[in-house]
Amino acid sequence: MSPLAQKFVITAAAVVLATAAGYLGRRFGWVKERVGEAIMTFVGVFGYAAVGFLSVWGTPLHASDAVLPLMAVAHVVVMTCLSLALAGFATQDRGERGLFAVAGGVGNNGFTMGAFVLYLLYGEAGMGLGNLYCLLFMPVAVLFIFPLARHFASKQRQGSLASLLVRNLFDWRSIGLPLVGVAIVLSALGVPRPPQIAAWHVMDALVYTITPLAFFGIGLRLHITHVPTLWRVLIGLAIVRFALGAAVGVALSWLTWLTPWPLHGLRWNVNVVESFVPTAVTMVAVANMFSLRPREASALFVVNTVMYLVLVLPVVFWIFG
Repeated sequence: MSPLAQKFVITAAAVVLATAAGYLGRRFGWVKERVGEAIMTFVGVFGYAAVGFLSVWGTPLHASDAVLPLMAVAHVVVMTCLSLALAGFATQDRGERGLFAVAGGVGNNGFTMGAFVLYLLYGEAGMGLGNLYCLLFMPVAVLFIFPLARHFASKQRQGSLASLLVRNLFDWRSIGLPLVGVAIVLSALGVPRPPQIAAWHVMDALVYTITPLAFFGIGLRLHITHVPTLWRVLIGLAIVRFALGAAVGVALSWLTWLTPWPLHGLRWNVNVVESFVPTAVTMVAVANMFSLRPREASALFVVNTVMYLVLVLPVVFWIFG
């Protein structure tokens, strides 16, 4: 087993154990459920910001590599808008419609799912392009997903989209945006990242702390009784993430052929495979940060991920393997 495969096995085991620990901790009264909101807010604000800053700074950036992260941004925006338009078929509840839009819009593209699937398919080249695909996730989350979540978390109108965007830019929870901006500038200027980051395994320490912590928070807010009541939302999310997501990914890949930077070969496959991964951990973090149906968010994440592993991943390996 390669070192990267070992890391994924360790991460997968930590994810299962952490989720179970959070769920059982709440069921037996060892940890209060409201702790989950604080944990997911910390993960979404500070954990992802730190990982995003260091990973972007450590990625050599070239103009020709801009297509994949821009495709990822386009996919999030298109999928979120389509999910919002289709949310009424799954639920009439305002908060659940907003949650459905966020869950349908953002996918688990990082090393815990999408990038690792690419590694299994194409080796380190696939993993590297998968990480490149996620490069601009923090900006699109702060500028687009956060205002949407804030809007639907409130029962009253929060003002125009422009006012929500401005208010969100000055929200302390948006700290990841300027940090990623600084990281992009540092990388583009060729400023080397301190060697201690790699020598001291800082990224490993962050990932293997933040990931179990996030899933512990998900477990704290996971209520199995919510699953039967959300069956329409769960089916709708599966259709959106796995069928509609793949269709949008293929369409965006085709559109690049009209530009000077068309996607071919491995880059085409990376863009398509990443387009229909299950919903993201970030979705649960956002739901907790803005009090947007956080219990339902945990249930959606767990069930959607299991559906992907059981039903979709074998098809991915059959088509792309």
